[in-house]
Amino acid sequence: MNVVLLVVDSLRACSLDGPPTLRPRTPFLRRLNTETIHFRRAYATECWTLPAHCSMFTGLLPSEHGAHFQTMAYSDRAPTLAEILAAAGCQTEVVTRNSLFDGTIPGATRGFLANTRCLAPASGRIDALPLVVAFAKPRVRRLIRRSGFFGTLQRENRNFVRTLARMGIPADRLVLDHALQRMADQRRRGQRYFLFLNLYDVHAPYSPSPTSPLRSFGSLSGCAENLALPFVLPRISGHAYLRPGFRVSAWTRRMLLARYHRAIELMDEKLADFYTAARAAHLLDDTLLIVTSDHGEAFGDHGLYFHDASVYDTHLHVPLWIHHPDVAPAVVDDVVSTRDLFGVMRNAGLGHGMAETLLDPAYRRAHPVALAEHFHYPHTAGLLAEYTQNLTAAVVGTRKIILRREGAELYDLGSDPGETAPAHGTLADFESACRGDGVPAAAIAAAVAHVRRASAARDRPAVRVGSSARTRRVDTAAGLPASDQR
Repeated sequence: MNVVLLVVDSLRACSLDGPPTLRPRTPFLRRLNTETIHFRRAYATECWTLPAHCSMFTGLLPSEHGAHFQTMAYSDRAPTLAEILAAAGCQTEVVTRNSLFDGTIPGATRGFLANTRCLAPASGRIDALPLVVAFAKPRVRRLIRRSGFFGTLQRENRNFVRTLARMGIPADRLVLDHALQRMADQRRRGQRYFLFLNLYDVHAPYSPSPTSPLRSFGSLSGCAENLALPFVLPRISGHAYLRPGFRVSAWTRRMLLARYHRAIELMDEKLADFYTAARAAHLLDDTLLIVTSDHGEAFGDHGLYFHDASVYDTHLHVPLWIHHPDVAPAVVDDVVSTRDLFGVMRNAGLGHGMAETLLDPAYRRAHPVALAEHFHYPHTAGLLAEYTQNLTAAVVGTRKIILRREGAELYDLGSDPGETAPAHGTLADFESACRGDGVPAAAIAAAVAHVRRASAARDRPAVRVGSSARTRRVDTAAGLPASDQR
């Protein structure tokens, strides 16, 4: 069977589940609720792109696969899904404009035989807004500093600037059209395939137009928004919200959320066209199609913006729809983890059954648990202490625990879905509450073991490692020399 993994970057579940007057208009995604297996309680393993994708590609947690903010690479020996399926004769390809999958992050695209980058058509000018937002990102600034980018005006540097600017222009229709062509070509050749699409148009700067990150200057509100963006987006992109004294107005929060919801509506239209064309050409008759997200997004929720420093549901709870030619549509309310998509895709690509995967109801009922982590970014100075720590979370049924340096926070997501009223307790309290809910013992045991591992790593003292050049601090919670993290 063929496999298509379609990840809408930054699409959070809560924006799709809100009251009709507050959520974006998404007729196609709501149609998927009844035409596919719709998982209403799916959770990512991290709050940003690299670790969340590596979990889907390996079935491992970030602490196991090791690809996160403190390494910026995947170097584990565990084979990726693309490696497994390529070895089995599948054509494997990643299609996106997301720079995390352009080959510069070691191991992020391991096993993909083709890497196709779809950018908006080049123009004679450089679009300033995407460029300003990109240069505000700490990872981009570090790359520029290390490379001596501004030392000489090389042609390569001018090309880099143009590419960076084009990345902020909507281009996901090109990605989806390319995928349709590839699917049709591979079918004609009788070639099995695994296509991974990372769709970026819902990601910041949340383009409200099919062709531009700006609104029309034809209205007063459009002018006000366009003039505010060069000041607002770089501050947030540069992690200002993690530093003392950060403030944004209520108008700014509403403006950003409105842009985000408009970007979701435009994505809904593009996905509808892709799905309709694929079905009309019978390309889904022998294809597993997964539509999901890698993480959510924040707009002032818990004092956070974009996607960082969080294991809250606004970042971890993601939509998930699965089309399998041999499995009837259904609505699933069991807690599941997107890292378990690895088993579904591997089995489908290798021609195995769906036993012991997310598509096995008995397996889901016995394992209603999702585990998550966050490894903090170590290269930004001046952050509040609460954002300079690794985090751990587990969801079992309606119960959730978050482990911080300061202690454990317990939530009942059934009565407090926004996680606004934490109860400070212990792991034993969490375990007892889960037992009281009648949750399967295996799910409770997995969550408890996860939290205990994180607690043990946190309690181990830092080790000083001497060298002739410098003294390196080893953060045992991350398992890396801090001076070598990048």
